[in-house]
Amino acid sequence: MGTARAAGVYERTMRRLVTAPLALGALALLLVLAGPGAGRSLSLNGPQLRAKGLVPALIRRWDGMRLTAVDEQTLRPSGRASAPLGFVDTWAFSHANPSLVVLATRSNENDEEGSLRFANVASRRLVKRRVPLPGGGRALLWARPDRLVAVVDKCCAGASELVVVDAGARRVLSRQELPGEVSASARGSSSLVLLMTPRGQIGPAWLDVVGDDGSLRSVALDRVTAGTFWPAGAESDPIGKFRVPALAVDPVGSRAYVVQADGPAADVDLRTLAVSYHELTAPKSLIARFGDWLSPPALAKGGNGPHRSGTWLGDGLIAVTGTDEHASRDANGTMSMSMTPSGLAIVDTRDWTIRTLDRGADAVMPLDGLLLATGSRWSSDGSDPKGMGLAAYGADRKLRFHVLDGQSTGLAAELGGRAYVYVNGQNGISTIEVVDLAAGRIVGERSADLPTLLLGDARVG
Repeated sequence: MGTARAAGVYERTMRRLVTAPLALGALALLLVLAGPGAGRSLSLNGPQLRAKGLVPALIRRWDGMRLTAVDEQTLRPSGRASAPLGFVDTWAFSHANPSLVVLATRSNENDEEGSLRFANVASRRLVKRRVPLPGGGRALLWARPDRLVAVVDKCCAGASELVVVDAGARRVLSRQELPGEVSASARGSSSLVLLMTPRGQIGPAWLDVVGDDGSLRSVALDRVTAGTFWPAGAESDPIGKFRVPALAVDPVGSRAYVVQADGPAADVDLRTLAVSYHELTAPKSLIARFGDWLSPPALAKGGNGPHRSGTWLGDGLIAVTGTDEHASRDANGTMSMSMTPSGLAIVDTRDWTIRTLDRGADAVMPLDGLLLATGSRWSSDGSDPKGMGLAAYGADRKLRFHVLDGQSTGLAAELGGRAYVYVNGQNGISTIEVVDLAAGRIVGERSADLPTLLLGDARVG
């Protein structure tokens, strides 16, 4: 195995080692000392996932993923499933024909190349002809009947490509390597918005806006610092530094927002690419600058930094969550790692205020008129992961219910007024609890092998 490829595999393995048990999303705001405050009502324009009857889904079998449909109450497959798809990275539906879906697949999860598979979700039939991809699919956009756009990660090369496909002829029209790293992504009404950072380093970021025809427009974010750095060379300590801001997109207003852990928030008009910056207003303890994450103590060499994510709630409101990671070596060379939630805060882009809602959260989902929050904390000392369980807030920002308190949790699926919440143990997912959102209580337990629901395009982040 070549040096670059080995380094890429090692980097991916190390990051999974830390993040997989927590299934975290990410953001970067200090919410430790700031108390919750009032604020205008949450819009909660998230999906109202009360599907009826059968729902398209992917199920895992011994020979790979298959397309099927599941009952919205039991999540049990119904009827014959499709032919095997292999490992599915992401998917998108045709805006012109919602029965058609395209899936980015690979034969195995560690394969360096993939392909696009087209399918009809009603008949579950796969189109035989595949479109080759130079890596794993990160995001797909099928907003025009004749054009399909794919953002593809080339893992071991540490690069990403923009691939434009003729959806009818099922052939590649163009390939373009993106000049930086995709730090975060979000969907517009008919575009993909990519937060780009310098490759292999931390520096000024920029936005790439990918149109439904595959066109690419870019704008610099001079006051946003982001990126990831991993030491190179066999003698280097395998711990990195990173800084990932939150990205959220208002698809109706055609605006993108980038919220940093420390520093101003960027507001970008996606039509004109005009950029403005705003300092967030909150108690000083909330916006306190990170003083030493760029210059850690002598024994702490990387694995340190904020990772944030943003969720657009509508009406000018953004939910910001995430994690802070820490890594160090002691005098004997023993490495220790930990991950803690940054908390859940609401940013109001009307007046650029930020208010704490939940200090223990690292991920959030608007669903059925509620804002669901989960959170975990993890350490390499061998202790069981802990967390906040599942909390549900209403539009008035008041707590509706709280279950699984103290447990390390995340959302596995949401359907039919129920949330499927996984609980982490020391060796991974231990159980999946079924929570009735109307009653605010646990009503059952499921196996870890849940179907992947196809309720619209795959989430990107």
